[in-house]
Amino acid sequence: MFKSHIVATLWKLQMCHFSTFKQCEEWLKRLNGAIAHPARLEELFALAYHAWCLGGNTDDEDQHLHLCRPGTHTHTHTSIIFDHQRLNSCGCRLCSSYPQKLLVPVWITDKELESVASFRSWKRIPVVVYRHQRNGAVIARCSQPEISWWGWRNTEDEYLVTSIAKASQLDAGLRACRTRGDGPDSSDSDFDSSLTGCPAPDASGAAQKLLILDARSYTAAVANRAKGGGCECEEYYPKCEVMFMGMANIHSIRNSFQSLRAVCSQIPDPGNWLSALESTRWLQHLSVMLKAASLVCSAVEREGRPVLVHCSDGWDRTPQIVALAKILLDPFYRTIEVNVKKKSLLVK
Repeated sequence: MFKSHIVATLWKLQMCHFSTFKQCEEWLKRLNGAIAHPARLEELFALAYHAWCLGGNTDDEDQHLHLCRPGTHTHTHTSIIFDHQRLNSCGCRLCSSYPQKLLVPVWITDKELESVASFRSWKRIPVVVYRHQRNGAVIARCSQPEISWWGWRNTEDEYLVTSIAKASQLDAGLRACRTRGDGPDSSDSDFDSSLTGCPAPDASGAAQKLLILDARSYTAAVANRAKGGGCECEEYYPKCEVMFMGMANIHSIRNSFQSLRAVCSQIPDPGNWLSALESTRWLQHLSVMLKAASLVCSAVEREGRPVLVHCSDGWDRTPQIVALAKILLDPFYRTIEVNVKKKSLLVK
């Protein structure tokens, strides 16, 4: 009997037994081919998707055309995610950079969401992206509120953020939340009958205080008010606590990565290499990212506390924190299903 140590990640070792050494080599080659990095940068899905969005018609785009266009594969993947989270789906499209289906508390109407979209940068409204199956705590993401120096407020936005915290406390996410997708407006009276039984929050319900994790520093968040942005004021979001992580913006990260590449491409100097690596600040950026994801995990897993994550525009830092937190919290998101010649193998 031959055995091969196929995967050893996330402190788990998967062992496969084969009757012959040749069979072992064959399966190892299949797995390596299935999870291998692309040979060319142009083969990355992100580049093909970008070309498709711009209306281009290149050979690289054609390689992933079936992935770029909404279809059965998209709905199937979405259904798998919602089934895992024990959530249902139904009705509207508000933000062009968001998926077709969004998850919000059931009592929030489409008109309220439209009002919130007008108040959030790039219309990236607060939406739920993860729900803890045991305690119901959720992780939501969005962009910064457009407060500006004038100190603008939006009551619908304040209500939505508070509702996310209240929905987390309801027993069964199937009744607490619904998803919005392309389709006609589904206002108060147009909900599916299976969802109308979910009660709106009452004033007496004491919600767990929601943690708003702002990836920026407080100084950067306040400075964004000069450009029409800003951050949540705890006075207007009374059931929320705002925490600033002090993560660098995309420009600083890009400069740091370029410095890291320069250090790695040079002939190593044993005496100064570690100092040169430290000067790039790349490890500091990774440390802050891990700290932010750990805080999200601790709030959700240990405290049963809902978390709302955002930075300035709700991309780059926001999805990095949210995705890493989901990977840390749930083995579902760190499991790859590899199909090799009609045979399926789960790799964790």
